[in-house]
Amino acid sequence: MTQNLFKNNLSWTEAHDAYCYQHHIPPAAKILWQWLIRQGQIASEIEPDLSEFNAWVAKVRGKPYAHNYLKKIFDILVSCRVLQVIKQYSWKITKLLVRPITWLNPPKKVREKKLYNQNSSYDLDPSNKISVDEEVCSSSNNLTPTTAEFIELERQHEILSVCAEYQIYFDPNKRTTRHLLEFDIEDVRKALKHFIFRGGHQEIRDPQGWLISCLRECYWADNLLDSSGFIELLKSWFPSNLPRDY
Repeated sequence: MTQNLFKNNLSWTEAHDAYCYQHHIPPAAKILWQWLIRQGQIASEIEPDLSEFNAWVAKVRGKPYAHNYLKKIFDILVSCRVLQVIKQYSWKITKLLVRPITWLNPPKKVREKKLYNQNSSYDLDPSNKISVDEEVCSSSNNLTPTTAEFIELERQHEILSVCAEYQIYFDPNKRTTRHLLEFDIEDVRKALKHFIFRGGHQEIRDPQGWLISCLRECYWADNLLDSSGFIELLKSWFPSNLPRDY
């Protein structure tokens, strides 16, 4: 299976991206979908080994996915009708079929087909048609995320997901969300724990704004400061060459 990893070109189009957006398919599941497309012909049976996908992810991401998370993103693709499971050998080896995007999207309405036929009566220069096809193909290939983009998407998705676990929801399309995504996931977790310590939704009316302020000011660090730590901070804050009678 590994030798066939890059045998086929990635047939990824804007329609695939639109489908991911419409069905809220996370970046990890999207990458798995793209990887499965490269394993064989579309609409034909394949038997991928998810451990090979995880090994590839480890090279790109620096660490593999946990088995539970790998199962989760696989189940997401099944529930969204991207994959049709034919036979389950184990949790990581399955005989399945990757559905073409034309099978997933609803058929065009009759009116749309008639409009297309009317427009097709115009003669097109064959050379122009070729250049247009090449442009569409090149733009589709550019949609494939690079390694850096893949890692960044995973990081942003993890931050948004952990906030959602505390019922704090950020819209990825809003400009204010960019401030949240500037911070590391570990700091976000600390801020969320401090959010609960401060009373959570019962005490904080604007959890989104409070969380960003907490990350900027490190509210959780102030909570850990005791009297002895305060004295030590004062000692380090004052200059060491003070007059004797000060």
